[in-house]
Amino acid sequence: MERFLENKDQIALRRWLAAGLRIPEVVDLHGDAGYLLNNMIAKYTLAASSYAVSESAETLLLQQGVDFERTYPRRAFYGKRGGCNPLIYEHAVPAGVLRAELLGANGDDQRVLEILMGAGPVAVLLRTEDERLRAAGLGSHMPAGWRVGDDPLASYHAVGIRLGPRTLHVEGAICR
Repeated sequence: MERFLENKDQIALRRWLAAGLRIPEVVDLHGDAGYLLNNMIAKYTLAASSYAVSESAETLLLQQGVDFERTYPRRAFYGKRGGCNPLIYEHAVPAGVLRAELLGANGDDQRVLEILMGAGPVAVLLRTEDERLRAAGLGSHMPAGWRVGDDPLASYHAVGIRLGPRTLHVEGAICR
């Protein structure tokens, strides 16, 4: 899998995370730090300039007339609208998995970067594909034996979700 380059938003979020991880109370998860860390990790991956697209989601998007050469607002395909949207943004590696690794990074900027770059892409999936991940116990976990640095798409492979060759180019406010 090709590594992506960080954009300015991701650099800012990574620096925020690294700085926070140098605060002992954050590392000890006081003051709702666990929630805040998970949220910032998720925002980091969502801040990417493009998202992977599952083959099934690609078919639906093409039927809807989506032009994969165009850049869309992130909110255009965000899946939380009352549960009626068939699409959802899914993190290849759950934020909680990355948080556990980041807590051991001691705020070291290089280690934080390595962990976050191993997070894999945000993927546009069908809601039914997301349900398959959850049914397999992979909504907030990775497959048994998986470690940061292994294939970030391991959960998708485990349930038969295939990412297509196209990416969805996005910009604007980060939807979470």
